[in-house]
Amino acid sequence: MAASIRRFCALTLALFVVARNGLGQESKPLHGRLSLPTKNWGVVLDLPGFRLQNIETKPDGRRYMIAENESTHMVVSLTLEQVQGGRSADCNDSLQKKAKHPPFKVREVRFSRQGEFDFMEYVVPEVNGQQFNQKSIYGCEFYDNSYIDLHLSKISYPPSDDPLFAAVLNSIRIDRVQRTSVELLQQASRLYLQHDYKGAIGPYSQALELEKVNAKLDKTLWYVLIDNLGMSYGITGDLQHAKETFDYGVSKDPTYPLFYYNLACTYAELNDVANASSYLKKAFEYKANTLPGEGMPDFRTDDSFKKLMKNKEFQELAKSLAGSS
Repeated sequence: MAASIRRFCALTLALFVVARNGLGQESKPLHGRLSLPTKNWGVVLDLPGFRLQNIETKPDGRRYMIAENESTHMVVSLTLEQVQGGRSADCNDSLQKKAKHPPFKVREVRFSRQGEFDFMEYVVPEVNGQQFNQKSIYGCEFYDNSYIDLHLSKISYPPSDDPLFAAVLNSIRIDRVQRTSVELLQQASRLYLQHDYKGAIGPYSQALELEKVNAKLDKTLWYVLIDNLGMSYGITGDLQHAKETFDYGVSKDPTYPLFYYNLACTYAELNDVANASSYLKKAFEYKANTLPGEGMPDFRTDDSFKKLMKNKEFQELAKSLAGSS
């Protein structure tokens, strides 16, 4: 699917530019919000004066955010992880273990509980003989089969900085997330452009489910949604869901050639010569229906078809299709 991935990046990039100039802008947030793609809620922190440094999906599916206040030099990081079960006692146990095995010598170790969150804090007075005086507060909570992990830290800490920590801790809350399909498409496309295909699947899937109930996307963005969701599945090795996604696209628009092309790619990855050939022929049958400026990909340079190019029948098909393109 490599060639088709490059082709659709151009469409997604156009969407990303719209997102950057519109509702999706996140460069200087007053609120830090992090959510898991499969959940309808998110963790919110009020972070006036903070700049978002990074927000990403880790390879194991965890969502991670880090922000820094350039004036006070406080750093806040937040991680969400989907888990099975989990009790408050488990959270407290993890903080107890963290306090027993800190990376450096610590003092002023304290434990507390605020609402449903457990907290542990300490101060690192020095590192390698140099005065450091870093205060750290760790917080955690299990909620809706998810693990919420919060970390606040500040070097050169005096006790007069305590209100800075308190302001962040007092602001933490769980808020319901009501996203539109457009917003979900924006979120997923940011992840897609960062090559975070696994992370993009969740919001793309949610956007598609919303579109099935109440269509809001114009035709071009709907094509982008189907294609990028299907390719995200394919790139991460979930070829069955990739096939189902492109099949759905065909069921709604049976004359759009690139749904057939991507189905051909999917079957080629499965080494299914017959279906790959059939769908590739279909793609070229409807090649006149590509979007303006889009064009058909050159399947001869697409990695998905590399193995099939050794097959004699597929070679003959390739020659005939290349001659018609």
